[in-house]
Amino acid sequence: MCRARCGGFTLVELVAILIVAGIVSVVALGRVSNNEGFAARAFAQEVRAALRFAQKFAVASGCEVQASVDGAADSYDLQLRADATGPAASCLTASGAFAGNPLRNPQSGGAFTGVAPAGVDVSGSLSVIFDAAGEVASGGTVNVAGEAVGVTAPGGLVQ
Repeated sequence: MCRARCGGFTLVELVAILIVAGIVSVVALGRVSNNEGFAARAFAQEVRAALRFAQKFAVASGCEVQASVDGAADSYDLQLRADATGPAASCLTASGAFAGNPLRNPQSGGAFTGVAPAGVDVSGSLSVIFDAAGEVASGGTVNVAGEAVGVTAPGGLVQ
């Protein structure tokens, strides 16, 4: 039978629980706040999405699109041929170099380019040209923070 004191926690028990909860929160916060792994994975997915967009644009428009991933600059960009200007039909006969004519990002309206976030390293280089069938003559692979991103030839499969 409980007369003087029933249930509850002692001060020592409460302090012990607070200390354990503090230690657990510090450890968990340290793991959650380090987002380098998330940034690397996100950039790898961004590069894959850009490569797939280049391929789909080439198929839909009939224009060749060059997709380049530069490990030295940790960036990627999509280019049309330099003489592919004006109406979409002009790129069907374009044969110039892939320079100075960036493919436009439909979301932003600017050049379709991207730069890796700080701490995310891209090693290797990749340059592929998607033809009107979405195929490439030669493929390749780059590593984004240890994750392989590539295009296989001749089908143009982005991995």
